[in-house]
Amino acid sequence: MEPFVNMVPYLLVECVGSDEERVKHTLEPYTYERVTVGVPQCRAGDCGVFALNYIECHALGMSFPPALCNKNSKAIREKMALDIFKETPEGHAKDGVGYI
Repeated sequence: MEPFVNMVPYLLVECVGSDEERVKHTLEPYTYERVTVGVPQCRAGDCGVFALNYIECHALGMSFPPALCNKNSKAIREKMALDIFKETPEGHAKDGVGYI
């Protein structure tokens, strides 16, 4: 984790669009915590789904809902795939006409 907690602040500073936004970010490394209690024990391949949902909940200041569990992992994965697809140019296409 150490490379990431040190690298992400630099990426944010480099990727922001304006100097006004750039000054809002510091180059201080992030802190992290490994959560082991209350985290679903997932099948191979489910960890990304749970990690993204955990990041979303954390960013919104929400606790990890009990509905995000192994029992619902297939439905969660399908919803996430659909949400991501809707954000692609093909997902925004009308009447079956895609963008090039």
